[in-house]
Amino acid sequence: MAIIARRAWRICALAFVTIILVLWRTRSYAPPAQALSTAPTRYTEPLAALPSTPRVPSACFLFITRTISLTKVRRTMFDIEQRFNARFHYPYVFLSELEFSAEFQLKVRSIASSNVTFALITHNWATSSNSTHINGNSNALGFRNMVRYWAHPFATHSALSTYTRVWRLEPGSHFPCDFATDPFRRMHNHKLQYAFAISLASPAPTIWFHALDFLRHSSHLLGASNSMAWLSPSSNNSTVCQFLTNSELVDLRFIRSPAYTALFERMDQKLTLSHNQWSKDDDVAVRSLAVALFLDASQVAWLDDLAYTHDLLSNCPADPELQKRCHGDPSESSHLLPMSCSARWTTAPRSLHINPLDLL
Repeated sequence: MAIIARRAWRICALAFVTIILVLWRTRSYAPPAQALSTAPTRYTEPLAALPSTPRVPSACFLFITRTISLTKVRRTMFDIEQRFNARFHYPYVFLSELEFSAEFQLKVRSIASSNVTFALITHNWATSSNSTHINGNSNALGFRNMVRYWAHPFATHSALSTYTRVWRLEPGSHFPCDFATDPFRRMHNHKLQYAFAISLASPAPTIWFHALDFLRHSSHLLGASNSMAWLSPSSNNSTVCQFLTNSELVDLRFIRSPAYTALFERMDQKLTLSHNQWSKDDDVAVRSLAVALFLDASQVAWLDDLAYTHDLLSNCPADPELQKRCHGDPSESSHLLPMSCSARWTTAPRSLHINPLDLL
């Protein structure tokens, strides 16, 4: 009897846990209630909203990641394929300082509708000051090296030598809506150099003040119609607007340009000489500074019709037609937050152009 009672208790316990998991997953992944009445079941219809145009040459998706992120990578690729790339077949490039496992390569290729390239980062991954572990933490070291690498050196990798435009994909990011346009085509047709999904205001990082020092000696590199007024909304430079790089489209010719390279090298030198390390969001700061300093505002675009979520941040279009093919919630879009800078990009374009030297 005791054995039967124990077995019955285990069965009841297992059933209880199963019910809890089902309820939790249903709550976590169910679309918002307001979307259920208008949006058709996901993926049951062709991507009718997206016009049939040929893909842009020399464009690719880019991941800088490791084997350990396989599940997150596949989740993001699934969204991209189903929402967009199954029609265009843009290739993928994967970079890592560690070898990708055979399982990683097999499972990534199984979900891609296009060519996939896996390449090892063997050059310019770390400076001499970053060559040792940080307090014995190799993960912290790898993260700092990745921040530095994404700030500029990635653009010189041989695996990207045949590409001029890349779209960075962050493992675990989510695209909840069908694409209304081809972002690569938009960049090509409008001669854009940079496009972003989310931008936020934050306290000015140390690297910002290094950049102001750089301007004192390199004012000849400044764009004639720069966007520094957007980048620095506060009069005392205590707060700056920044483009988040976890979902960005960028023209590699801009990253490889002499002006951008000079800015990066100066920032890299300053951090090395001051015995500081590249830290979280320094790649964001460098990219934002370079875009605002060197590009004309007309060469930059906010992808306001792109539905994108990562962690607690999102960009979600409110257009009723787009919402028919979407399960995102426009009321939760980050551009509605007080610290967002995205809406300012489109609502105050004429106030973008000032002389950056006035900020010194």
